[in-house]
Amino acid sequence: GRAPARGAADCVRGLAVDLVALATHEVMHLVALYAVGGTGSLVVRPWAFTFLPLTVDSLHAQAAAPLPFAAHLLFDFAGPALAMLLLGILTLAVGGRLARSALVANLAILAIYAVIEPLDVLLESAGQDAPLLTWAEFNYGVPLLILLATSMLVARRAPG
Repeated sequence: GRAPARGAADCVRGLAVDLVALATHEVMHLVALYAVGGTGSLVVRPWAFTFLPLTVDSLHAQAAAPLPFAAHLLFDFAGPALAMLLLGILTLAVGGRLARSALVANLAILAIYAVIEPLDVLLESAGQDAPLLTWAEFNYGVPLLILLATSMLVARRAPG
């Protein structure tokens, strides 16, 4: 009945918040980049999926020159972490259950990026390869699963 439709609508709302959160994440990468003395820009580049015949345009912060190891770690961690800080403040100010659920789901998504982005740099510096961390399917699929699960949970708890 109404719960699946409501869940789908909530997921769409969560995706809208996700687009803003991801854009903020990329802008915060630039803030971190400039804080460590680097320069760079936001670029839109195609990101090909590994297992699906699909390529999507994706916004990324790109350093103008390679970064030293510590600066690279900070750059990769600070983008999602600073976006989490901003989104967390917004989450505290929002009173509605649906809006708060979408924001909390996006905080979880940003937390995942705050782990996997520097982890990829650490593994690469150790000579290890973890291709899963850079697969588009993983980077878009996990957030989508979080948003779907949150939407289903909110829809199940909504009054009939």
